[in-house]
Amino acid sequence: MSTPTITHIVLFAYRPHIPWTDLEHHFAAFTALRTQCLHPSTRQPYILSLRMGKNRSWEPFSKGLTHGFVLEFASQADLDYYLTTDPVHLAFSREAGPLIEDSVVVDIQDGVLFGPVAEKPRAGREYRGSCHCGALEWMARLESPEHVLCHCRTCQLLGGAPYSCNQIIPREDLVMTRGEPACYIYIGASGKKVRCYFCPTCTSHVYHHQDAMPGKVIVRTLLLKGGKTCPRPARSSRKDG
Repeated sequence: MSTPTITHIVLFAYRPHIPWTDLEHHFAAFTALRTQCLHPSTRQPYILSLRMGKNRSWEPFSKGLTHGFVLEFASQADLDYYLTTDPVHLAFSREAGPLIEDSVVVDIQDGVLFGPVAEKPRAGREYRGSCHCGALEWMARLESPEHVLCHCRTCQLLGGAPYSCNQIIPREDLVMTRGEPACYIYIGASGKKVRCYFCPTCTSHVYHHQDAMPGKVIVRTLLLKGGKTCPRPARSSRKDG
């Protein structure tokens, strides 16, 4: 018995005074998703169907929403990829954002009337990291490939540089895959312990864990594969633990 498909229902209210030419372009781009969104494995279109139209109901229950879009996917995994990762859809969403004043989204599976909502997929992608000598290796999941610069005095003393390149991520999103790091502990500005994990052979600093942020770790982004090409955002920190 086949698994029922997932129907993704989107209702939009557009901002007033949007030129009709902009809306025409928007609707054409939405229609094109059906053929331009490609499955990451098969490189074939994976949206099973896509329908759209303007609200024509005379009942007074639309709450200002004027257009509806109905997309069908073979699985929750396909829908999750579409929502979180598909570069074509993400580019479309960025362009459509300024046009939309309000929206409602509902996902249904035909015949499933009880039970929990779908589990939210983990954001970001995984990056492989290693120390200078290769004794330590790890995997880190980042929501976005960017550096957050820390100018605190401790980072300057530990690294011998004016700042360090980092990102704060959930603790479970960092997994050591080879070797065991050593640990140096100091008291941060919060008055709580900060644990610095580093390679005992080459002393590369892998990550920090602060008692002030028990569910987070601060991973060194320059040690990740591809880290040298990560952009520097317009934000930084001078806070020491």
